[in-house]
Amino acid sequence: MDSSDASILKIYNKNKHQGLELLYERYKKYIYTIAYHYAGNREDALDLTQEVFVSIFKSLDNFKVEFSLLPWIKKITVNKSLNFLRDKKEAVSLSQTNENGSSIQDLICCPESTENQLFYLDTKQSLEKAIRDLPPKERMVILLRHMKGMKYEEIAKIMDIPLGSVKTFLHRGRKNIKDSMKQDGIWEG
Repeated sequence: MDSSDASILKIYNKNKHQGLELLYERYKKYIYTIAYHYAGNREDALDLTQEVFVSIFKSLDNFKVEFSLLPWIKKITVNKSLNFLRDKKEAVSLSQTNENGSSIQDLICCPESTENQLFYLDTKQSLEKAIRDLPPKERMVILLRHMKGMKYEEIAKIMDIPLGSVKTFLHRGRKNIKDSMKQDGIWEG
């Protein structure tokens, strides 16, 4: 555990209100960024961030001090995001970029002519629908891998699932996206 997390927990044990404020100040941007990535809009990201902090605050008394706060907070955030995606079933934003600067939208042809633009819009809508219709864990693995550029091991750790399950969810998710886009007449073969 780093020293600032240790000092936050020390302050929390003496003055819960002040400790919670410090915890919030330290991690609000981090949690909001992850929440925004999954929610796709500011309002839902703020709601999701609030839900994450409520969960953190409720379970902070049970946190084991020998562990680091960040992985624990990351796990709570991912679980809340999975629940949000499952419950909300909102469209995924294709304009979000991963760490390499590329987005799912980059995989779709660019709209240079009217015909290309119509194909582009059909493809975009079909892809959004295919991702939105994935089971929550498949969708989360697809988003973490392709939007966040995370490695399989990182995804397994964050989602608290075996590495083999990450590979399985990724394979199934890609297959389901492909099948859905074939059904829409977008994918050939």
